[in-house]
Amino acid sequence: MNEQNFVCEQCGKEIKGESLGTAHRNHCPFCLWSKHLDGQTPGDRAASCGGMMKPVGLTFKQEQDKTGELMIIHKCMVCGEVKKNRVAGDDDVKAIECLYRECMKLSAEEIVELKDRGIRVLDETDEMEVLSQLYGKSEAERRMQSVV
Repeated sequence: MNEQNFVCEQCGKEIKGESLGTAHRNHCPFCLWSKHLDGQTPGDRAASCGGMMKPVGLTFKQEQDKTGELMIIHKCMVCGEVKKNRVAGDDDVKAIECLYRECMKLSAEEIVELKDRGIRVLDETDEMEVLSQLYGKSEAERRMQSVV
């Protein structure tokens, strides 16, 4: 196994250390779980916790007046720290869509906790943008039409 490759401690799949769209692979592209390794800087591997980080929701990267790219919200199951990680090009789009649907099930308390940390959890008003980023605009429109 390559030095940067790893086995996901959640689902057991072997993961390539290199990913599409991110400089540092920090989550499993299949189950989307992560491991608490980084400190303040992505890739620094300075965290001492080492706990598993559960994907709890999605947000958009903060960019002035436009909608940024999708980011996964991870929460450490050991220390409770919350991190945002960019979605990588090789992440399972169905797993990301499922995670988006899970956002709707978060309690008001969990949403406020994340908001207090400066993170806006995506909601039903973001569906078209989420689907567009995952599948492209025409497929997103088709999916939205089939729901109506």
